[in-house]
Amino acid sequence: MLSVEDDPDPTTLRRVISRLVGQMAMWNATMASREYDFSVEVGESLTSARRRLAEAAPVFVAHVRDAVEKGQLDDVFVDAASDPPYVCSYGAMVAHVLTFAAHRRTLAVLALDKHGVGRLGWGDPIEWIDAEVRAT
Repeated sequence: MLSVEDDPDPTTLRRVISRLVGQMAMWNATMASREYDFSVEVGESLTSARRRLAEAAPVFVAHVRDAVEKGQLDDVFVDAASDPPYVCSYGAMVAHVLTFAAHRRTLAVLALDKHGVGRLGWGDPIEWIDAEVRAT
């Protein structure tokens, strides 16, 4: 079991992965003025998480790319699904996602390492990116 500070319940690697995917899906829902159903993350299978990632990631990346290309990172939107609703800038949302994704990704990589999947090291993307650059 892992201990994750922002999730007070003891959790599993599957739960951390599900929350990584859910984070993008949650913000996609927020930007579309829809509620996000957190219950999908409870006991979610890896197959389901992969499917949700394939759906959520391109939408989330498109939101970020659009905000960056249009110079709108300081623009705000209302998260009406929150209680109480609050205003958030696109830049703050991106920073939030990057911060918590990095935290959860590190927890996931360390859990995998603890169980014998050590080839990921710390999960630092610089190693993968540099390997791609060296290969070209």
